[in-house]
Amino acid sequence: MTDDEVLSHVRKRLSEFTPTGDPSELAGGNLNMVWRVPGEPSPVIVKYAPPHIAANPDVPLDPSRLLIEARSLELFEPEGPLAALCDTELRPPHPIDVDTDPHVLVMEDVGGGPDLGAWFRAESDSGAAKAIGRHIGEFIGTLHAQTESREAFANAFDNRPMQETRHAVQYEPARDYLAAAGVKDADMLGDRTEALGKRLLEPGRCYTMGDLWPPSVRITEDGLRLIDWELAHYGQPAQDVAHFVAHLWMQAHRAPDASAAERIRACQRAFLRAYRAAVGDAADALLDENSLRDCAIHFGCEILARTTGAFQEGYLYEGLSPHHDAIQEAVSMATEHIRDPDAPDTFASLRR
Repeated sequence: MTDDEVLSHVRKRLSEFTPTGDPSELAGGNLNMVWRVPGEPSPVIVKYAPPHIAANPDVPLDPSRLLIEARSLELFEPEGPLAALCDTELRPPHPIDVDTDPHVLVMEDVGGGPDLGAWFRAESDSGAAKAIGRHIGEFIGTLHAQTESREAFANAFDNRPMQETRHAVQYEPARDYLAAAGVKDADMLGDRTEALGKRLLEPGRCYTMGDLWPPSVRITEDGLRLIDWELAHYGQPAQDVAHFVAHLWMQAHRAPDASAAERIRACQRAFLRAYRAAVGDAADALLDENSLRDCAIHFGCEILARTTGAFQEGYLYEGLSPHHDAIQEAVSMATEHIRDPDAPDTFASLRR
């Protein structure tokens, strides 16, 4: 999709929107192509889902992921079933229009504020970091609790194509990511990660956001905005909880100084405490021992994917060789969680 096609699309689809300039493509997206279009009454974001990974056209990807995202955003609209989760502190963007030919979603522009990772590197207030962790933990915990064992959500958000892609690029090849770093028992550990990927293809327990990492959390003057819902799925808590915690660990590991690292760790602690409190009575169903083991293994898988795996480029460990000290430290942390998922205390605060 070209800039001219984006402009033509919004003119055709949005009768009350008047473009006032050319679209500008936004950097940082891997799965989709995204533009900001200036206009009146306010700028909009246009997201196009090609039938492959936008950053890697050789890898096919079901474009219906964009319909999952549109359906997800509608859940939080004023008349949606999850509207009560949203307040000025945290909410997804408002959807404006969705088209299926081509797969294009137009939504609210939440502004050009920093994502959570950039904010961590610039912000000096530990109290604000704790508040962010608390808000996200409350939101995700309540989201999981309110959708636990809800058949309507299970039917509407069976995002199996994306889960199959995640299995193919994250869980199944983890043995190769481990081997690249010289881990001797890579095959045994790979069996464990592959088994997790297969379990995550089975019917889930709750509705998950699916892509909870720093670039999906935008810091605005009006509060936090949670973007990029195309991986949403009726699945397992680990793919939100452990995903976010893995990225907070990596952010702290690669922080520019000790002060920034401590802010990030404070955010992580607040997130886990708030999540556990928000889950409430649903904890028995969502946070049993098997779920906590899955959290540990997914934590390891996500670190591997970002260090020696398919998603190193464009992130914290970009360009580092498998034998670089930082890579080896991160792989050691990942391996510890996969090898003995009951041992690390990373998710201890989720236990009763």
